[in-house]
Amino acid sequence: MFRTALVALDHSAAQGPLLDCLSDLRALGTTRLILSHVVRLGYGQGAGYGNRDALADWLRERAAPLHAAGFEVAIDIRAAGDVAQDILVAAAEHGAELIVIGSRGQNLLRGLFLGSVAREVVRQSPLPVRLEWIEATGQEGDAACGRACHGGLRRLLLATDFSPQAQAAEAAAVGLAPRAEVVALLHVASPDEVARYAHWEVMARAALDAIAAQIVAAGGRAEVHLATGTPSEQIARLATEREADLIVVGKHGQTWVESMAIGSTAARLCEIARRPVLMVPLPRMGG
Repeated sequence: MFRTALVALDHSAAQGPLLDCLSDLRALGTTRLILSHVVRLGYGQGAGYGNRDALADWLRERAAPLHAAGFEVAIDIRAAGDVAQDILVAAAEHGAELIVIGSRGQNLLRGLFLGSVAREVVRQSPLPVRLEWIEATGQEGDAACGRACHGGLRRLLLATDFSPQAQAAEAAAVGLAPRAEVVALLHVASPDEVARYAHWEVMARAALDAIAAQIVAAGGRAEVHLATGTPSEQIARLATEREADLIVVGKHGQTWVESMAIGSTAARLCEIARRPVLMVPLPRMGG
């Protein structure tokens, strides 16, 4: 489904765990990886400062075990003033269908759930973005981070509010369904919605059943879940209970202005889910 994935790498301790998780991409249909490193110019560390060969050696070293595991791997080094934008340019140039990036900033002590670059990539990307959760270990140096990916795609969780912005995420879950053992479908209603719509549960279950039927038709297996409360918290709770290997959500934004930011539910979910999150945007008009 996502044959080519561009993986954004930097020199932080998070890169080891991120690379360890790339084998999971096989479950998404990925066979080709682009290991990309964008150096921010203006700080004496650009590719033009003589370290391009060292960066290439660093990337080739990390590509070797992926080659051995059967992936087709290419490396991409570029220098830019806007790292996030150049990641998107690289993804487009290589024909990527997916971008993979770590969901922790380099300063783990501050508890950043999304570094500034990752946030901008998610905000601007016309492609699905897989955010790999990177755990802080409390150790120092290269051991400061640990992997949190679960391995493969046994259980997939799709969270949807049935909005137009969620349709692409729903379609992605249907496409991935045959690769998973089971797809858990979840709709979370707020207390206000429950009070406003007397038959919300009947309506929501009917909508989830319709998505479940698509998953079954695609060769997958589905289960339906309803919950009330704060969406991000309920999604994270069910993901933990069902031991989900991946959460799929839409990148929300009801208006053009709101679409310039990551939806609040999706952003909060990345902070508390402690597992990979696949954010799927709506296709751009005319794209």
